[in-house]
Amino acid sequence: MSNSTIVEVAKLAGVSVTTVSRCLNSPEKVGKKTLARVRRVIEEINFSPNVLAQNFRRGKTNIILVVVHEIGSWLFAEILEGIRAVLGTRYSIILTESRPEVNDNNFIEMLVAKQVEGVILLCSTLPFSKKLIEKNKSKSLPIVIGLEPISADLGQFPSVHIDNYQAAYDATQYLITSGHKDIVFVSGPKQSFVTKDRELGFCAAIQSSKLPLDEANIVHSDLTSNGGVNAAIEIFARSVMPTAIFCANDDMALGVLGLASRRGVRVPEDLSIMGFDDTRYAAIANPPLSTVLQPARDIGIGAAKRLLRAIDSPEDSAVKAEILPHRLVIRSSTGPRG
Repeated sequence: MSNSTIVEVAKLAGVSVTTVSRCLNSPEKVGKKTLARVRRVIEEINFSPNVLAQNFRRGKTNIILVVVHEIGSWLFAEILEGIRAVLGTRYSIILTESRPEVNDNNFIEMLVAKQVEGVILLCSTLPFSKKLIEKNKSKSLPIVIGLEPISADLGQFPSVHIDNYQAAYDATQYLITSGHKDIVFVSGPKQSFVTKDRELGFCAAIQSSKLPLDEANIVHSDLTSNGGVNAAIEIFARSVMPTAIFCANDDMALGVLGLASRRGVRVPEDLSIMGFDDTRYAAIANPPLSTVLQPARDIGIGAAKRLLRAIDSPEDSAVKAEILPHRLVIRSSTGPRG
């Protein structure tokens, strides 16, 4: 029998729907003979209970919502591997984007309102109303930030990320100690929280080395390879070229690297180029890209473990940022400046 229902099971077993439900969910509360009869009917008619629907009715879905700004980023894929390694056997994971042009806000709001067990935000804003953070009067919806918070109101949630300020400082100091005195930092859009700390780390390193710092040292662009190309067009049009360009992510750095190749700018002889993130394309670029390594999978593992603690121990309300180590990966796109 196909498309069997719990009502049919109850009728064939000669019991109430409530008893069938109890057999499925709390078999220890049912007599052995009744339990055996119900199970025999279930097997005979090949009944498969709608577990998701049952969980919705109980206010428990075993679903974790993971939100990214844009699906397809290698960095997010690596972080998701770490999240699945921790949560995969216990929870189902739903992945969604926070971009308004692709996100179905009605679906996400419904899902969260039906008691999603927790949320991990990866470089993303909340894709649902803030009022849904309060699941009820006594229990808040567990939310953890994987990567840095990208808006001030997300600072209230625990997070797992590297020290972006220090990482950018270290990368800039590496360029300075390599002899570069005219360095341009290609940052994200103005007012963006995503690259704010990296930009501040760059500025601090320049100032601590007593090098001049003005508006020409920072170019704002989109965090894409096209954004890198556009930034490079602006920089290459200057009467005096910098000797090094440090980009806030690898995508932009690869865009700069591509335009340099097309314009006949030798890397690293004429121009050193540094990225950030150590994506899978950095090592196979021509020349291979120097960059800052973010331990993406470890960030996913850490965010998932922090979310489990928030779910299992909601009384532990301490908001803590877990800082993971970064590392400079020096390849052939950077070199000494005489």
